Amino acid sequence: MTAMDKTQALERKDLAVELLIPNADNPNKMRPREFDLLCDNMEKTGITDPILVRPVEGGRYRIVGGHHRFDAANFLGFAKVPCTIITDPDFDEEAERFQLVRMNVIRGRMDPQAFYDLYSKVADKYSDDILQDAFGFAEEAEFKKLIEQTSKSIPDEGLRKRFKEAAKEIKTIDGLARLLNELFTRYGDTLPYGYMVFDYGGQRSVWLRVEGKTLEAFDVLGEICIERQRTIDDLLGRLLQLIAKGECKALLEQLIEASPQVELPEGLQLLPTKDHVDQVAAL
Repeated sequence: MTAMDKTQALERKDLAVELLIPNADNPNKMRPREFDLLCDNMEKTGITDPILVRPVEGGRYRIVGGHHRFDAANFLGFAKVPCTIITDPDFDEEAERFQLVRMNVIRGRMDPQAFYDLYSKVADKYSDDILQDAFGFAEEAEFKKLIEQTSKSIPDEGLRKRFKEAAKEIKTIDGLARLLNELFTRYGDTLPYGYMVFDYGGQRSVWLRVEGKTLEAFDVLGEICIERQRTIDDLLGRLLQLIAKGECKALLEQLIEASPQVELPEGLQLLPTKDHVDQVAAL
């Protein structure tokens, strides 16, 4: 079948949300803020892009593309959603797995661990070259882009040179994380403001040097998370979000009153860390 034939063979209809099954292998992740924006946009314009599905047993349909639109539709109370149904008999479960990643590469953000879990399910059957082509994922080019983005975010020139030199031998995202951790631990005191921000897949990551008491507090919060079966991202992130939204005014005022006042330059555009304050005072 040609591309035109496959397009004309697609069925388009509204399906009840209870007939749709999310694919557990989907590696595309969306941050809460992005999901809020998606819901807001759907409230303003409706679902403009149908959810892509394929028929499975029991008269139901598994989602190939549009998991976040499906989640948002459920959240907004949709009874039915517009769908595009793949009818091509050659589009099997394996083709579906490849398509999950291709759509992420084209339009979404990849979660490295989720991608690895999905990749491992087919890695023993195909060579890396075949998988790279099937997924539509130019790993080497994407990784070079990641290295360049990370390098630009390191403010200290000496540390940036060390990073670029070491990065030549890195072949995995896990390796990059280990390198960043090692560099920040060994040379963190050379950073001008005690922190650095780098971007991967459109997501900002912040590396911040903190005092011992703060680090101990992180450990305590981690223990609480383990005990209560929660993640530190959710608890700490939620606390920061509440403060930013002005929903913890009393707590914020207590923190401000308990902290020393510092002299900051007018129009400051950087995070006011203690290292930054010390440098400003030395001028």
